[in-house]
Amino acid sequence: QNGLLVVNHEYTDTQLMFAGIGAGRAGRLRTTADQARIELLAHGLSVVEIRKDGNRWSAVPNSRYNRRITGETEMRIAGPAAGHERLRTSADPTGTRVLGTLNNCAGGNTPWGTVLTAEENFNQYFGGEAARTGAQAESYRRYGIVPEAGYAWGRFVDRFDLGKEPNEPNRFGWIAEFDPYDPASVPVKRTALGRFKHEGATHAVNPDGRVVFYSGDDERFDYVYKFVTARAWNPADRAANRDLLDEGTLFAARFHDDGRMEWLPLVHGHGPLTEANGFRNQADVLIETRRAADLLGATPMDRPEDVETNPVNGRVYVMLTNNDRRTAQQVNAINPRARNVHGHVIEIIPPGAGTGRVDHAATE
Repeated sequence: QNGLLVVNHEYTDTQLMFAGIGAGRAGRLRTTADQARIELLAHGLSVVEIRKDGNRWSAVPNSRYNRRITGETEMRIAGPAAGHERLRTSADPTGTRVLGTLNNCAGGNTPWGTVLTAEENFNQYFGGEAARTGAQAESYRRYGIVPEAGYAWGRFVDRFDLGKEPNEPNRFGWIAEFDPYDPASVPVKRTALGRFKHEGATHAVNPDGRVVFYSGDDERFDYVYKFVTARAWNPADRAANRDLLDEGTLFAARFHDDGRMEWLPLVHGHGPLTEANGFRNQADVLIETRRAADLLGATPMDRPEDVETNPVNGRVYVMLTNNDRRTAQQVNAINPRARNVHGHVIEIIPPGAGTGRVDHAATE
């Protein structure tokens, strides 16, 4: 029995990687250019072929499937935000090619056999005074980007210095898709699924064949999302699904105290998502997904991490990690504890749950 194992390498710890370098700011000041490059290349993912002999699993050495995807692996940017002026840099004036994926957490797969990896806390790699004074300072702030980065990379690599490449952070915070069965394939960042601190990308196939992907924004007081593809997937033609994730609708969740919930479409022109509020097109909505969800009135949650679907009854489970900043005045039915240090689990029941005709695409 053989299979492929995909593992995220979410982040590196400088003081554990380099003996004696120290922690925090002191460690960052001691980091050399070579060490920064080692950290960058240690991020990403690994694909490893594994084999089961009897009751024992082992890696398959020299398998053609074995692969590293790093912070410098070339990737394609696709979907509504591809080519947008805020995704263009000196190295990529087209806004369609990016180096690497960072802070990969959870993720998922697709019915057509590709892997989805979620870029989570990408903010910590970027820094510079522009975080406070630059033209995009407000957007940086909403994503937690501050002048002093958590890593020293900006001292050695221009794209992590906001003063030199102010658009580079906009190229992270996406869901990236890649084909583990084709080691030569180029991973793709799917901008239609929104830009935030993604945790998880779990799918469910709707009765009409459309595919729904659930994801959490792993931050205190941020939101739960789902993406519904515009068309059905094709089980008979894997290639026909290649760009399925570039067209569809992204929704943010609003929970009501009476137990109802609704999915709010993050669609340009819908409600406050207009040019008057700084959204000139759908790309702007997706690049600033968090602000768009703020304006729509999504429900601030207690750090939505993973979101999982039950394949038997169609119910959906949201894992909320904690929120020690929620006050008694901010408690509601779906986040019932102030200073929630232990987190909780939410069960979402789509229409038709338990009937075999679960409508994951429903808006209520």
